[in-house]
Amino acid sequence: MNQLSKALTSITIRELILIWLAIHLLLITQPNSPVFDEAYYTQAARDLLKGVASNIEHPFLGKAWGALGMVIFGDNAFGWRIIIIAFGALTIYTFYQLARRYLPERLALLAAAYLGFDHMFFTHSSLFLLEIPALFFAILAFKYYLERRIVSAAISMGLSILSKETSLFLLFTLILLHLATTKRPSTQDALKALKFTAVLLATVAIPMQIYITTYNPSASEKVVQIVNPVVIVAPDGSVISTTSTTTWSREREYITNVFEYWRYVFTYHSGLTIKDSNVGPENYPWNWFIPTQQREMIYYRAEVVKNITYYTDGVYAGSKIEKVYPIDWRGVTNLPLWYSIWLVTPLSIYLIAKRRSNEGVTLTFLWIIGTYLPLLGISLIFNRIEYPFYFMNTLPALALGLPLTLSMLNLDKSVKEGILAAFLGWTAASFLIYFPLNVWAL
Repeated sequence: MNQLSKALTSITIRELILIWLAIHLLLITQPNSPVFDEAYYTQAARDLLKGVASNIEHPFLGKAWGALGMVIFGDNAFGWRIIIIAFGALTIYTFYQLARRYLPERLALLAAAYLGFDHMFFTHSSLFLLEIPALFFAILAFKYYLERRIVSAAISMGLSILSKETSLFLLFTLILLHLATTKRPSTQDALKALKFTAVLLATVAIPMQIYITTYNPSASEKVVQIVNPVVIVAPDGSVISTTSTTTWSREREYITNVFEYWRYVFTYHSGLTIKDSNVGPENYPWNWFIPTQQREMIYYRAEVVKNITYYTDGVYAGSKIEKVYPIDWRGVTNLPLWYSIWLVTPLSIYLIAKRRSNEGVTLTFLWIIGTYLPLLGISLIFNRIEYPFYFMNTLPALALGLPLTLSMLNLDKSVKEGILAAFLGWTAASFLIYFPLNVWAL
């Protein structure tokens, strides 16, 4: 038995997820205060429970998951984060089921481990952020689509979009997959496409319209100048003088329907452009896989200053002040799964060109095309800020594509296993290096 099989034979997907959950529960209250964009989403969740519209640049459902946790477990770190952690576990399990369609059990388990212990995925599935529920429903939509469960796929994709608008890139990927795998469209295929479209639009539009009607969100607020004429009249009716008073009032422009809501979302996000040189290279998608251009996004850092004293043979030898970080949440882009794009993409193109690909390779390649290339285009054309965690939508394609493309090459089995084992070891090392709880600093 090879080394990779030995490393994975002793556990199952359920045990892998239980280990993953145990680590999350260790971190769930570290810290017991909002981290990164949790500051926005926790307040938005509270507002949602109060019937107040806020943070409307993102669809409401992403914040509703945190609000649900608050209702069940209280307005605290555990309540904010536990539902997102549960979605993370469901994402790994659903992705494993999708991978099993193309890979044997052990390689599918390996793919799930690549995704689950990718640092960015792990971080965003630890905190009350929007990406993980959206990714879960999207992966579920792909699974249902491949099983030809069209209505379920449409509902799942709709819930994904309602959780975060960036799932539109995953919808684009699903459309590409449908076009690539439908050789000779028939009338039945057209009817299924119409059914998918109708159910998807209904899943997105109906809950959103209910939200708009209930919460009455406003797209903008403007200050209006009101000029009131003041006329002073004599007893005989003649005008003595004419003047005016000026007052100012604030008027809100309210969103009344789904079309206005999505127009506001697109307008808001199109305005997030790179305007000065202070923006780091990590905000350009082409730098995410170049080691010399890497930067860390600091999500949260608890700093402790220590005075360390040194002794030599029991005699005082000096001291120094050192900063340590017992809790250190970071968004890191130089992770092994990210760099596998340099291997997975050319291998996918090679297999497709040689007509040795299957549905899984096609899915992998189109997933990369559909979720990453649009970010490149938007950044180049519109100078739009692209945060590294936007790449999370592409990570499942790499986690699947790495073992899949390697397994289809005419290479010695030990070479394939060695490469996959090296990536597994690299993933484990990276996970430990960037682990947010620094026990040595406590």
